[in-house]
Amino acid sequence: MKNPAYGDTQLDLFMAGNSTAAKAIARQLALDAGFANCYDFGGSDRVALLEQFALAWINLAIFQQMGRNIGFKLLVR
Repeated sequence: MKNPAYGDTQLDLFMAGNSTAAKAIARQLALDAGFANCYDFGGSDRVALLEQFALAWINLAIFQQMGRNIGFKLLVR
């Protein structure tokens, strides 16, 4: 993601894996790159879930012809 800013809204990023140290680095890199938050989906057993999430983005961007300028934001009430 080249630019996670969509107007006044910053996109979120998601990660999974077993290394606490690696996730801390990934989170900091995401925040430094301008993402609003980096959500931890859990351990390596959740990586396939994130792969499906990526496929959902590909479906929207390519097959639904929304283009590459789309992203995800988690909203909490």
